[in-house]
Amino acid sequence: MNNSLQIARILGIPIKIHISFLLVLPFFAWIFAIQPEPFGFAGVESTILKYSLSLLTAILLFVSVLIHELAHSYFSLRYGGSISEITLYLIGGVSSMKEELHEPSKEAKMAFVGPLSSIIIGIVLLAFTSLFNPPASFSDGGGLFLMIFILGYINIILGLFNLIPAFPMDGGRILRAFLAQRMDFVEATEKAATIGKIFAFLMGLAGLFMSFWLILIAFFIYMGASGEEQQVKNRYRRF
Repeated sequence: MNNSLQIARILGIPIKIHISFLLVLPFFAWIFAIQPEPFGFAGVESTILKYSLSLLTAILLFVSVLIHELAHSYFSLRYGGSISEITLYLIGGVSSMKEELHEPSKEAKMAFVGPLSSIIIGIVLLAFTSLFNPPASFSDGGGLFLMIFILGYINIILGLFNLIPAFPMDGGRILRAFLAQRMDFVEATEKAATIGKIFAFLMGLAGLFMSFWLILIAFFIYMGASGEEQQVKNRYRRF
Protein backbone atom coordinates (compact mmCIF):
# COMPACT_ATOMS: atom_id res chain seq x y z
CA MET A 1 0.00 0.00 0.00
CA ASN A 2 1.45 3.40 -1.01
CA ASN A 3 -0.05 5.15 2.03
CA SER A 4 1.34 2.64 4.54
CA LEU A 5 4.85 2.07 5.85
CA GLN A 6 6.16 -1.30 7.03
CA ILE A 7 7.89 -1.02 10.42
CA ALA A 8 8.37 -4.67 11.42
CA ARG A 9 7.59 -8.30 10.69
CA ILE A 10 6.16 -10.52 13.44
CA LEU A 11 5.16 -14.19 12.99
CA GLY A 12 6.13 -13.65 9.37
CA ILE A 13 3.44 -10.97 9.04
CA PRO A 14 4.34 -7.45 7.81
CA ILE A 15 3.41 -4.81 10.41
CA LYS A 16 2.51 -1.49 8.81
CA ILE A 17 1.41 1.95 9.94
CA HIS A 18 -1.04 3.95 7.85
CA ILE A 19 -0.43 7.65 7.31
CA SER A 20 -3.53 8.38 9.42
CA PHE A 21 -1.76 6.72 12.36
CA LEU A 22 1.11 9.21 12.11
CA LEU A 23 -1.42 12.05 12.19
CA VAL A 24 -3.45 10.78 15.12
CA LEU A 25 -0.56 9.78 17.41
CA PRO A 26 0.38 13.36 18.42
CA PHE A 27 -3.32 14.20 18.69
CA PHE A 28 -3.86 11.35 21.16
CA ALA A 29 -0.82 12.53 23.09
CA TRP A 30 -2.35 16.01 23.29
CA ILE A 31 -5.69 14.60 24.48
CA PHE A 32 -3.97 12.69 27.28
CA ALA A 33 -2.00 15.83 28.21
CA ILE A 34 -5.11 18.01 28.71
CA GLN A 35 -7.33 15.44 30.44
CA PRO A 36 -7.44 15.57 34.26
CA GLU A 37 -6.76 12.52 36.42
CA PRO A 38 -7.47 9.66 36.36
CA PHE A 39 -7.68 9.68 32.53
CA GLY A 40 -4.95 12.16 31.68
CA PHE A 41 -1.89 14.06 32.84
CA ALA A 42 -3.18 17.63 33.14
CA GLY A 43 -2.22 17.63 36.82
CA VAL A 44 1.45 16.88 36.15
CA GLU A 45 3.35 20.11 36.82
CA SER A 46 6.36 19.53 34.56
CA THR A 47 5.39 20.26 30.94
CA ILE A 48 8.12 18.02 29.57
CA LEU A 49 7.10 15.13 31.84
CA LYS A 50 3.42 15.70 31.05
CA TYR A 51 3.84 15.46 27.28
CA SER A 52 6.44 12.70 27.51
CA LEU A 53 4.02 10.53 29.52
CA SER A 54 1.17 11.45 27.17
CA LEU A 55 3.15 10.47 24.06
CA LEU A 56 4.35 7.24 25.67
CA THR A 57 0.77 6.40 26.67
CA ALA A 58 -0.42 6.98 23.09
CA ILE A 59 2.36 4.75 21.70
CA LEU A 60 1.68 1.98 24.23
CA LEU A 61 -2.03 2.18 23.46
CA PHE A 62 -1.32 1.33 19.83
CA VAL A 63 1.09 -1.40 20.98
CA SER A 64 -1.90 -2.85 22.83
CA VAL A 65 -3.93 -2.66 19.62
CA LEU A 66 -1.11 -4.47 17.81
CA ILE A 67 -1.14 -7.24 20.44
CA HIS A 68 -4.91 -7.51 19.90
CA GLU A 69 -4.39 -7.98 16.16
CA LEU A 70 -1.50 -10.42 16.66
CA ALA A 71 -3.78 -12.57 18.81
CA HIS A 72 -6.21 -12.76 15.86
CA SER A 73 -3.38 -13.53 13.47
CA TYR A 74 -1.85 -16.24 15.62
CA PHE A 75 -5.11 -18.17 15.83
CA SER A 76 -5.80 -17.63 12.14
CA LEU A 77 -2.40 -19.12 11.27
CA ARG A 78 -2.95 -21.92 13.76
CA TYR A 79 -6.24 -22.82 12.06
CA GLY A 80 -4.75 -22.81 8.58
CA GLY A 81 -5.62 -19.26 7.57
CA SER A 82 -3.21 -16.69 6.19
CA ILE A 83 -2.61 -13.03 7.05
CA SER A 84 -1.18 -10.73 4.39
CA GLU A 85 -0.45 -7.84 6.78
CA ILE A 86 -1.43 -5.98 9.93
CA THR A 87 -1.98 -2.24 9.53
CA LEU A 88 -2.43 0.34 12.30
CA TYR A 89 -4.97 2.99 11.28
CA LEU A 90 -6.52 6.13 12.72
CA ILE A 91 -8.89 4.29 15.06
CA GLY A 92 -7.25 0.91 15.48
CA GLY A 93 -5.65 -2.02 13.72
CA VAL A 94 -6.72 -4.35 10.93
CA SER A 95 -5.48 -7.85 10.16
CA SER A 96 -5.86 -8.35 6.42
CA MET A 97 -6.76 -11.96 5.65
CA LYS A 98 -5.96 -13.55 2.32
CA GLU A 99 -8.86 -15.92 2.93
CA GLU A 100 -11.46 -16.18 5.69
CA LEU A 101 -11.83 -19.16 8.00
CA HIS A 102 -14.99 -20.92 6.89
CA GLU A 103 -15.38 -23.29 9.82
CA PRO A 104 -17.69 -21.27 12.11
CA SER A 105 -16.22 -22.51 15.39
CA LYS A 106 -12.70 -21.59 14.29
CA GLU A 107 -13.71 -18.15 13.07
CA ALA A 108 -15.55 -17.49 16.34
CA LYS A 109 -12.50 -18.45 18.40
CA MET A 110 -10.19 -16.41 16.18
CA ALA A 111 -12.48 -13.37 16.51
CA PHE A 112 -12.97 -13.74 20.26
CA VAL A 113 -9.29 -14.02 21.19
CA GLY A 114 -8.60 -10.39 20.15
CA PRO A 115 -11.03 -8.75 22.61
CA LEU A 116 -10.04 -11.34 25.21
CA SER A 117 -6.38 -10.31 24.91
CA SER A 118 -7.34 -6.63 25.36
CA ILE A 119 -9.45 -7.42 28.42
CA ILE A 120 -6.68 -9.55 29.94
CA ILE A 121 -4.13 -6.76 29.38
CA GLY A 122 -6.53 -4.31 31.00
CA ILE A 123 -7.21 -6.49 34.03
CA VAL A 124 -3.49 -7.14 34.59
CA LEU A 125 -2.62 -3.43 34.38
CA LEU A 126 -5.47 -2.35 36.68
CA ALA A 127 -4.58 -5.10 39.14
CA PHE A 128 -1.00 -3.82 39.12
CA THR A 129 -2.07 -0.27 40.00
CA SER A 130 -4.41 -1.57 42.73
CA LEU A 131 -1.66 -3.65 44.32
CA PHE A 132 1.09 -1.04 44.26
CA ASN A 133 -0.72 2.30 44.12
CA PRO A 134 -4.22 2.68 45.61
CA PRO A 135 -6.64 4.81 43.51
CA ALA A 136 -6.68 7.60 46.10
CA SER A 137 -2.97 8.27 45.62
CA PHE A 138 -2.39 8.36 41.84
CA SER A 139 -0.80 11.80 42.09
CA ASP A 140 1.44 10.76 44.96
CA GLY A 141 2.43 7.59 43.14
CA GLY A 142 3.62 9.51 40.10
CA GLY A 143 2.76 9.60 36.42
CA LEU A 144 3.91 6.05 35.70
CA PHE A 145 1.11 4.47 37.74
CA LEU A 146 -1.38 6.87 36.19
CA MET A 147 -0.23 5.79 32.71
CA ILE A 148 -0.65 2.12 33.64
CA PHE A 149 -4.15 2.83 34.96
CA ILE A 150 -5.16 4.69 31.77
CA LEU A 151 -3.88 1.87 29.54
CA GLY A 152 -5.64 -0.74 31.65
CA TYR A 153 -8.94 1.12 31.58
CA ILE A 154 -8.85 1.79 27.82
CA ASN A 155 -7.90 -1.82 27.01
CA ILE A 156 -10.93 -3.13 28.88
CA ILE A 157 -13.20 -0.62 27.10
CA LEU A 158 -11.72 -1.58 23.71
CA GLY A 159 -12.14 -5.28 24.45
CA LEU A 160 -15.79 -4.88 25.45
CA PHE A 161 -16.54 -2.52 22.56
CA ASN A 162 -15.12 -5.01 20.08
CA LEU A 163 -17.51 -7.69 21.36
CA ILE A 164 -20.51 -5.72 20.07
CA PRO A 165 -22.17 -8.11 17.55
CA ALA A 166 -21.84 -5.83 14.53
CA PHE A 167 -19.32 -5.67 11.70
CA PRO A 168 -16.54 -4.64 11.53
CA MET A 169 -16.05 -5.31 15.26
CA ASP A 170 -14.91 -8.75 16.34
CA GLY A 171 -18.37 -9.37 17.74
CA GLY A 172 -19.62 -9.08 14.16
CA ARG A 173 -17.32 -11.93 13.12
CA ILE A 174 -18.59 -14.01 16.02
CA LEU A 175 -22.13 -13.24 14.88
CA ARG A 176 -21.25 -14.22 11.30
CA ALA A 177 -19.81 -17.51 12.56
CA PHE A 178 -23.08 -18.15 14.39
CA LEU A 179 -25.16 -17.28 11.31
CA ALA A 180 -22.90 -19.32 9.00
CA GLN A 181 -24.02 -22.46 10.81
CA ARG A 182 -27.52 -21.79 9.49
CA MET A 183 -26.92 -20.21 6.05
CA ASP A 184 -24.19 -19.78 3.45
CA PHE A 185 -21.13 -17.65 4.18
CA VAL A 186 -22.03 -14.71 1.91
CA GLU A 187 -25.55 -14.41 3.31
CA ALA A 188 -24.20 -14.58 6.86
CA THR A 189 -21.76 -11.79 6.00
CA GLU A 190 -24.55 -9.65 4.52
CA LYS A 191 -26.69 -9.98 7.65
CA ALA A 192 -23.77 -9.25 10.01
CA ALA A 193 -22.80 -6.23 7.87
CA THR A 194 -26.38 -4.94 7.88
CA ILE A 195 -26.44 -5.07 11.68
CA GLY A 196 -23.14 -3.20 11.68
CA LYS A 197 -24.57 -0.47 9.45
CA ILE A 198 -27.64 -0.11 11.66
CA PHE A 199 -25.41 0.14 14.73
CA ALA A 200 -23.28 2.78 12.97
CA PHE A 201 -26.38 4.79 12.05
CA LEU A 202 -27.66 4.74 15.65
CA MET A 203 -24.23 5.70 16.98
CA GLY A 204 -23.99 8.57 14.50
CA LEU A 205 -27.46 9.74 15.52
CA ALA A 206 -26.42 9.69 19.16
CA GLY A 207 -23.27 11.58 18.22
CA LEU A 208 -25.37 14.52 16.95
CA PHE A 209 -26.47 15.12 20.54
CA MET A 210 -23.45 13.86 22.47
CA SER A 211 -20.04 13.96 20.78
CA PHE A 212 -18.45 14.48 17.38
CA TRP A 213 -16.21 11.49 18.16
CA LEU A 214 -19.22 9.17 18.05
CA ILE A 215 -20.02 10.45 14.56
CA LEU A 216 -16.44 9.83 13.43
CA ILE A 217 -16.39 6.32 14.89
CA ALA A 218 -19.81 5.61 13.37
CA PHE A 219 -18.48 6.64 9.96
CA PHE A 220 -15.57 4.21 10.18
CA ILE A 221 -17.84 1.42 11.44
CA TYR A 222 -20.23 1.94 8.52
CA MET A 223 -17.39 1.99 6.00
CA GLY A 224 -15.81 -1.07 7.59
CA ALA A 225 -19.07 -3.04 7.48
CA SER A 226 -19.66 -2.04 3.85
CA GLY A 227 -16.08 -2.89 2.89
CA GLU A 228 -16.19 -6.33 4.50
CA GLU A 229 -19.49 -7.14 2.80
CA GLN A 230 -18.25 -6.03 -0.63
CA GLN A 231 -14.95 -7.84 -0.24
CA VAL A 232 -16.66 -11.14 0.53
CA LYS A 233 -19.14 -10.69 -2.33
CA ASN A 234 -16.32 -9.98 -4.79
CA ARG A 235 -14.32 -12.96 -3.61
CA TYR A 236 -17.18 -15.42 -3.99
CA ARG A 237 -18.73 -13.98 -7.13
CA ARG A 238 -18.49 -16.68 -9.74
CA PHE A 239 -19.56 -14.70 -12.79
